Amino acid sequence: MKTPFKRIGIVGFKDKSADLVLALEQVCAWAKEHPEIKFCAINTLGALIKKPIVAVKQAELHKMDMLLAIGGDGTVLSAAHIALGHNTPILGVNVGRVGFLAESRVEGLTKTLDDLLAGDFSTRERMMIDVAVYRGKKCIARQTVLNELHIRPHMPERMVNVNVAYNGTQLTEYWADSLLISTPTGSTAYNLAAGGPIIHPNTPAVVLTPVAPSSLSVRPLVLSLTDKKMQIKSAVDGSLDLVFDGRSFVEMKQGEHVTLSESASVTTFIRMRHTGFVGALREKLGWTGKPRLA
Repeated sequence: MKTPFKRIGIVGFKDKSADLVLALEQVCAWAKEHPEIKFCAINTLGALIKKPIVAVKQAELHKMDMLLAIGGDGTVLSAAHIALGHNTPILGVNVGRVGFLAESRVEGLTKTLDDLLAGDFSTRERMMIDVAVYRGKKCIARQTVLNELHIRPHMPERMVNVNVAYNGTQLTEYWADSLLISTPTGSTAYNLAAGGPIIHPNTPAVVLTPVAPSSLSVRPLVLSLTDKKMQIKSAVDGSLDLVFDGRSFVEMKQGEHVTLSESASVTTFIRMRHTGFVGALREKLGWTGKPRLA
């Protein structure tokens, strides 16, 4: 199978690192040898973009056959939101520290592009969550997230005190510094740092993880959102901030509530043949399951 990708968009942030410059240099060199593949980079990369790569506005990236996200997991998340609604597959190239969502390293980028050209890859889909904020019966804000919804106090000196209902039935009340509702993709992000479980990407579930809860009996909870909804509202007076994938936020005021459901949209990632979730756990998280011998 030959590559179906004739137009490749590049997403990155120019203040990341020297590795980004190196990655773009490799893409330039490879593109000169393969003029049949057109590369377009988001114009915010500025002077880092060299011919034959073409600078384009973000809206033009919607027309690409795939997106190359060069950076850390935050860059991959930005690419996922560009791809939302367009079913554009994403390949992450890690120039961050962990880069759990990345499939390739900068030093192996040329080989990765060769493999793409040869059709030596597969794709996988990751679930997303639709988040809707309501004032009464009126929806006042909508977002779709790949990693997590983070509910935190609007006033930083306060705690989060919220009621959670699951599929119409009262579930519990959380009192904590904040609350995370994470997808399997987000389970290796903030959720993991907060003590939540790692969930396999193919598991159709979300995890509720309270950050620094005030009760010793409160633990992370894994629930399905397939054909089910979750509703969250404040249990006390005061506003809450809803943070979507760490990128943007909406203030949820007293009397409003938020509803979460499994999204019909998914994020499609390109997977190279030599990579996989289990291997990423060992390599990127340094997970051996037992202490190493001296």
